[in-house]
Amino acid sequence: MLAIALALLANDGADTTAKPVKLEPRAASWSDLQQVFPQEWMLPEALWAPTDPAARDATLPFALERLAAARFDASEAAPAWTRSLGDIVQEARKRGTSKDKLDPLLAELKSANPVAHAECAKLVRELLYDSGLTTKKWNGEKDQSDDGLYFGAVLQLNKAQSKPWSDYKNLDTVHQAAALVNADLEAIKAALNDYPSMLTDPGTSYEKIGPTAGTFVVGRDDARGPFAGLRIAFRSDLPFPFGHYDCDLGILDTLDAKGRMTTYVFTPSKDFYWFAGQDWHHPIRSSDGAFQGLLLVRVAGFDLKSVPDGDSDRIAGTRVALGNLKRRSEAAFRAYGGPPRTLSGAVPSFDVLARSK
Repeated sequence: MLAIALALLANDGADTTAKPVKLEPRAASWSDLQQVFPQEWMLPEALWAPTDPAARDATLPFALERLAAARFDASEAAPAWTRSLGDIVQEARKRGTSKDKLDPLLAELKSANPVAHAECAKLVRELLYDSGLTTKKWNGEKDQSDDGLYFGAVLQLNKAQSKPWSDYKNLDTVHQAAALVNADLEAIKAALNDYPSMLTDPGTSYEKIGPTAGTFVVGRDDARGPFAGLRIAFRSDLPFPFGHYDCDLGILDTLDAKGRMTTYVFTPSKDFYWFAGQDWHHPIRSSDGAFQGLLLVRVAGFDLKSVPDGDSDRIAGTRVALGNLKRRSEAAFRAYGGPPRTLSGAVPSFDVLARSK
């Protein structure tokens, strides 16, 4: 789930130890899904992608898609581990991903395969140096060099050409981010839909959050393939003197034109001028076929009404959400303990957990 808050939210002291309730999905057609997540709410590429081809190609959704599949030619003397992003990640994990291990590896990469270094070094260091994410001090409010999260430049939105986007005020910018999540799609969806656990995520203290009854739908469309939809509701208090805000959030998992699962969010809530985003998931493998993680790329933006939130506040919110997603997804994948399940080409089955009454 994408960021839905500024740095400080309120908590009602709710009991988070009670056994959660599992919601049963309802079989639905694409037409039925429109009651949960109308397709016009899917964030359009034309809204956020730069019109200049070079600038467009440099955005994280396009640049990291290419990098995930790239193979780098090198001299015969170059080590095999320098030939792809997956190979570099695999080698880094063998040696260790602390700063004192990564820096020498990247220096070696620069000497052995300059092209691979130019394409991968900054990203690898940002994504693999993540030891700070699991410390007690991490809360996502500030950028840390060891949080394993990578942010691209803030993108200026284009003029909206279609409804509902053309009806919304303050459509100005979105931010773009990435994380390498050592988990499969089942683990990611488990983390995203465990709402009782979100109450204790570092950097957040929701007053309440959970799925809306009757809105968990799954299905398969002849043209679009499998999908899953859900609505969740939450309330968050804001620092004085701003009161609180409510959000009715729609979430949609579906396949893109290339058959990869993508996740959309959007809210029609009156407390937002607008709020929307999209996640892509790119499987990363080394040359020997070993799974190295899902490269999750996110474009997101929002603007709360009557609150002076800026780009730094919004980015902090995404840092909290994405960092917690990585932490809990990887924990779920370790607990599962088996080989990767779904990595692409499908929307996996998953549970939606709510607090017991």
